[in-house]
Amino acid sequence: VERYPAFVELVKRQLRDQYPEEALTNEGLRIFTTLEPRAQEALELRLLADLPELEKARKLPAGTLEASGVITSVEGGEVQAVVGGRSIRYAGFNRALDSRRSIGSLSKPFVYLAALMQPERYNLATVLPDEPINLKLSKGNVWSPANYDKKLHGSMPLYVALAQSYNLPTVRLGLDVGVDKVQQAFAGAGFANVPALPSIFLGAVDMAPLDVAQVYNTLAASGYQTPLSAIREVLTKEGQPLKRYPFKVKQTLPEAPVFLTTWAMHKVLEFGTARSAYSVIPASTRLAGKTGTTDDLRDSWFAGYSADRVAVIWVGRDDYKPTGLSGATDALPVWSRLMRDLKVRGL
Repeated sequence: VERYPAFVELVKRQLRDQYPEEALTNEGLRIFTTLEPRAQEALELRLLADLPELEKARKLPAGTLEASGVITSVEGGEVQAVVGGRSIRYAGFNRALDSRRSIGSLSKPFVYLAALMQPERYNLATVLPDEPINLKLSKGNVWSPANYDKKLHGSMPLYVALAQSYNLPTVRLGLDVGVDKVQQAFAGAGFANVPALPSIFLGAVDMAPLDVAQVYNTLAASGYQTPLSAIREVLTKEGQPLKRYPFKVKQTLPEAPVFLTTWAMHKVLEFGTARSAYSVIPASTRLAGKTGTTDDLRDSWFAGYSADRVAVIWVGRDDYKPTGLSGATDALPVWSRLMRDLKVRGL
């Protein structure tokens, strides 16, 4: 049994993607990875310790819930840890790489980022209305989104709407900015596969945890996109580095709007949907992140970052049945304890 099968699976895939096939047939290759054993062990420990607790709290039979997680370094986009499911020592279905699930409110920062990329129209204090909306879709369907708590909260500044993850102001803002601009913000962060539908404002985007780590890594790195990599280098048996397909870090999102989005995502933890994080993490550690919950409480997500690390946690069921889980009550506590265990540096 391999010790870190989910991480090794990513290394194998990236070897195929990043190096010419004929080069990999050389014997005696030495592969240096970006695995950080301390981060990997911390992630494994959290999922093993916390899933049974969540099941107990939700009165679910033991073994009902699955989870996966990814940790990357902000600097250089190095993948430090990958867990693909709760059977951490067995190479089975790797949820961190292959389970594409609806991301829920993890998509909202990209709606707000797209708005803040138009500083002549929007800033953090721009007032957004929280009012009902009925949107006519094709085939005569009507989309009538509601807030998670089914209430209306009056008008509020843009950053409060993001911190509290209110759906109605987010949809209004998204419609005002345009679906294409939100798609561009996602693409700039490193994920181009976003459908051209208004429902993307509330997370009708299917992504694997590794994809989420990529887009949040770009935000954490001030708009510089580095393709996430699990391989540091490959040496031949003579000690020569093997040539890989080149990839470079490039600034794909403007720094100032990303800075403002991160500021608003800190408010998510300070007083918004993720405020419980600071009952676990010292309040002096500035972090930014976002809760994600999908329809019928099927998926629970939290993605966020410190100055040095990005971490993404997903909790849900393989059979897509509702779990009663939300990002704030289920993925967030796992993430918060993980960041505490890693003693991350504040922003």
